[in-house]
Amino acid sequence: MSPVSDEVKPGVKLIGNLPARLWSIDLAEWQNRAWRKIGTANISDDGQLLVGIDWIFAPALADAILSSPGAVLIVKDEALGQERIAAIHRLAGDTDATIAQQVNAIDPDWSALKAAGYRPGYLDDFVGAYDKVLRKREAPYALSLLTTSPKDVEKRLFKGSYKGVTDLVTKYAWPVPALHATRLCASLGLSPNMVTTASLALVIVAFYSFWIGAWMPGILAGWAMTFLDTVDGKLARTTMTYSNWGNVYDHGIDLIHPPFWYWAIYVGLVASGYEHSLLLPALITIMVGYVAGRVIEGIFLGLFGFHIHVWRPVDAFMREITARRNPNLLIFMIAVMFGQAGLGFLLVAAWTIISTLFHLGRLLIALAGRQSVKSWMDV
Repeated sequence: MSPVSDEVKPGVKLIGNLPARLWSIDLAEWQNRAWRKIGTANISDDGQLLVGIDWIFAPALADAILSSPGAVLIVKDEALGQERIAAIHRLAGDTDATIAQQVNAIDPDWSALKAAGYRPGYLDDFVGAYDKVLRKREAPYALSLLTTSPKDVEKRLFKGSYKGVTDLVTKYAWPVPALHATRLCASLGLSPNMVTTASLALVIVAFYSFWIGAWMPGILAGWAMTFLDTVDGKLARTTMTYSNWGNVYDHGIDLIHPPFWYWAIYVGLVASGYEHSLLLPALITIMVGYVAGRVIEGIFLGLFGFHIHVWRPVDAFMREITARRNPNLLIFMIAVMFGQAGLGFLLVAAWTIISTLFHLGRLLIALAGRQSVKSWMDV
C-alpha cells in the first residue's frame, strides 16, 4: 500500500501508560514532541497510527510507519526469543475497537494480519539504513522502555543524532563528553539556543584572544566553542526541540565565524612581531580556500542531491581531516605548543590548498561521469 503524502500525515494514539522520563522529560511529553516533529496531525485517542507508548523509534522509521496505512511494525526480541507488535497503522475505515489491543501483542499471527488487509513487517521492511540528513548508514532501531533502560535508550538516541561523516575531533573526541553535557543541559532545562548563544560568546572570546596574540586562551575558547557546537545540535534532536530558527542560528554562526578567527590570528601574529613574506598570502589563501570549499560543496549538492563528502569512502575520510575549522585549529594548536604560531598559520594555508584542490578534483571527476554519481552509502 502506497504511503500517504507528507501533507496528510494522520494522528497518533499512544497506547498504555509508563512512568518514565527521557532526557529529564516525562515520557508522554517526549513522545508528543517526537511524533509532532515527524509531522503527525495530532496526538489523540482517535489517532490512526496506534503506537505503544514505551516504543522509541528511529525518526526515519517513525516517518515511514506514519506514512504507510496498513503497516504493522513487528520487532524481534532476540533476548526473549519472541516478536512483539510495536505499532499498527489502521486501514482507512477500520473502526474495530479491538485493533488497539493488538499493540504489544506477543508473537502475532502474520497470516491473520495479512488476511485482514494489513502489511506486517520488521524494521528493515519499512526503512533503509541510509540517513541523508546525518550522512551515515545506520540500522533503524525500535527500542521498548519495558525491556531497555532509559539510560540505554538515551545513549541510542544520542548516537542516532550524530553525523556519520564529520571532522575527526567531532567524531572521535566529543561523543562521550557531549553525551554527559547533553544530559546535564536537559536536566537543567537549558534550550539548544541557550547553548548556541554560549558558543557565540566563546567565538568572540577566541577572536579577541587571537587578535591580541593570546594563543592558548584563544585555542581553549575555540575548543570550548566547538564542543558546545556539538552539544546544541544533540540537545535539540534528543529533546525534540529543534526548529528552523535554531538551525539558522547555529549554522549561521558556524558558517560565518571561521574567517574572523583566521583574520584575528593574522593580526595577532603581526602585532607580536612575526615577520614572513608568506604571512599575508597565507591569510588570503585560507580565506579564498574557505569560500571555495563551500562553493564546491554547494555545486555538488545542487547537481547531485547529496553532499560531496558521502560520495565515496575516500571523500568521507577526507571530510575528517579537510581544512575546516576543527582540523585547522588542531594544526594551529600543535604548532603553538611547540612555540611556532606563525608556522602553524602557514601550515593551515598549505593544508587549505591541498584540501581545496582535492575537492575540486573530485567535483570535476563527478562532472565527467554525471550519470553514475551516487553515494556509496545509498545502496
